[in-house]
Amino acid sequence: MRLGPDTYWCPLPGRLVDFVPAPSTMQAAEAAPEHPVGPSLLQGDHISGVLAQRTAGREHRGYTCSAITVDADLDEDRMAAALTAFVRAHEGLRSSFRVDESGGVTRYVVDPDAVDIVAADVAETDPHCHLAQRLPHTAVFDAFPGCAFGVVTRPGSFDLYYGIDHAYGDGSSQVLGLLEILARYRGEENHPLVSARHGSYLDYAVEEFTRAAGLTPDSPGVVEWRRVLTESGGTIPVFPLPLGLGDDPQQVFIHCEDLADAATTEALSVIAKAHGTSLISVIYAGLALAHKTFSGADRYATATVLSTRGNAEHRGSQGWYCNFAPIGFEIRGSTLEEVIDDAAAAVEASKRAVADPVHGALAILLGEGAIDPSVVASPQMVTYFDFRWFPAPDGAHDIVVFTGEGRTRNASLWISRDLDGLRINTQRPDNPVAAESVARYFATVRDILTAAVAVDAGAR
Repeated sequence: MRLGPDTYWCPLPGRLVDFVPAPSTMQAAEAAPEHPVGPSLLQGDHISGVLAQRTAGREHRGYTCSAITVDADLDEDRMAAALTAFVRAHEGLRSSFRVDESGGVTRYVVDPDAVDIVAADVAETDPHCHLAQRLPHTAVFDAFPGCAFGVVTRPGSFDLYYGIDHAYGDGSSQVLGLLEILARYRGEENHPLVSARHGSYLDYAVEEFTRAAGLTPDSPGVVEWRRVLTESGGTIPVFPLPLGLGDDPQQVFIHCEDLADAATTEALSVIAKAHGTSLISVIYAGLALAHKTFSGADRYATATVLSTRGNAEHRGSQGWYCNFAPIGFEIRGSTLEEVIDDAAAAVEASKRAVADPVHGALAILLGEGAIDPSVVASPQMVTYFDFRWFPAPDGAHDIVVFTGEGRTRNASLWISRDLDGLRINTQRPDNPVAAESVARYFATVRDILTAAVAVDAGAR
């Protein structure tokens, strides 16, 4: 499984088939009633961002997409039935939003029995060109559904893709969605992801608003955000090397590299276990040392995204089930071994903070005047995925997850683990200064991790 640019998806040539709502479904979507639950906190942010991009005349790029190769002939009718059942099972996917003249956003939800997905042949022959044309207009918050399904089929195999506006799903939703669709396609009624009705993302949104409204200055998430941001001067430190930026954001380039092979990654896990922690603490220790190398800072801080799928009812649901949390600690040493314990303590504090919605926490801190308002915009971030939890089923392989390529002012990091080891990527500004800085940063992190494994091996 790989996370990166769309070029990671390399389907063999074949016939393109879209799966789209039947005309009756589109009529039902047009006539869908207003729903009292508006956008969730993250959905509201995303919709505002998309509207701002429209006003600026830019094409929509706020979507994600995943794809998988299946070693079998495609049965179009079975796939259409599987996709119909999939959309019916997820209230979040049966939603769409409309914006009125005053800027108010209203949710509309289609009745599950009105959903019918059908196959439609495509004239385009290049899958990447087709997605570049389709996703900006189909995987968008005010389309129904805000997602796109399709295949590239040929004798003996097919590639299935699932694109979605970010308002309707996170990275986990992308992979869970593929696996659920395939399970339904294969008739696996006992599969853990197959359910007539998954937990509703709308119920989750209501519960999230309730938790955010109930936060106090002494709530764990507020306390941890206050600590990390105060110790970092009120904001999240930026990428420690120059990114060649001017006054405006620049077009994204997705820069990906291997960080550690399978053997090195397992050795790093052994080091983590010796400290009573997990691999992510080792990774943050390595990032902190790289940050110190380039900035001279004796503290490390960033923002991260953690899953909020703790409720079993929602573990297979489609939606934005995550929250932002801070990571911050003092860099008390010059080797990985010396820094791991502080990194591990910061990781545990971050896990405790994630239960408190970031919107409520930062609203309290902004009211106190304790933080820089820029923190609310687009901070430097690190996100970690362990894709070993999402194994491809038998007869399917080469899962890839990619995003639309918009504009950026930073170089946030996505680090992923699979059976082949660790990979690191960033959506950096597309210019030579950023290219050199990111390559140098990645090489330094890689050297720090490799050196730690060599020292540990020599000590055994």
